[in-house]
Amino acid sequence: MHSLAWIFLVYYLLPVDIYGHSRKLLLLIVVITILGFEVIRLYKGWLIFGMRHYEGYQIAAYAWATMAAAVALLLFPMHFAVVCLLGMGLIDPMIGEMRGRKPESYPYIPLICWALIAFISLIFLTEYSIITVLILAAIGSAVAVASEFPSLIIDDDFLMVVVPLFALRAVELVAL
Repeated sequence: MHSLAWIFLVYYLLPVDIYGHSRKLLLLIVVITILGFEVIRLYKGWLIFGMRHYEGYQIAAYAWATMAAAVALLLFPMHFAVVCLLGMGLIDPMIGEMRGRKPESYPYIPLICWALIAFISLIFLTEYSIITVLILAAIGSAVAVASEFPSLIIDDDFLMVVVPLFALRAVELVAL
């Protein structure tokens, strides 16, 4: 399910205005619908296929990821939204698998993979120098993988998107 996080990037393929309404409004309607379903799911105690057992009594990962996607798409530049949504969608499940099967490779492989996603995305989506892209990829990967680690009330599907977004934007504003 995590790897479907990229689906939110379809937002950028939509026209800015859809039948006289902003695509931002459409995104907010989708987010409100998903979160509304989440409220009903929690109230009814439903478990959906693929959910972890503890998500039956707390906000599920898909709802956290939806909120993170909304923050990314509405408040941050496209190049960072793409990097962070792809990073969470691909690297978070990788980390989950690696911790159990190849703990000696954690966090090195996820760091490298997130950095590669960032590097390739930023090369194609920006006009930044290679050095700037390398710096952003290195900082973003470190922050993203570190934000996955803590076990907090806020799910890592939210943190792995939003924390690197703020870090990357801060570096961009200071360095550029």
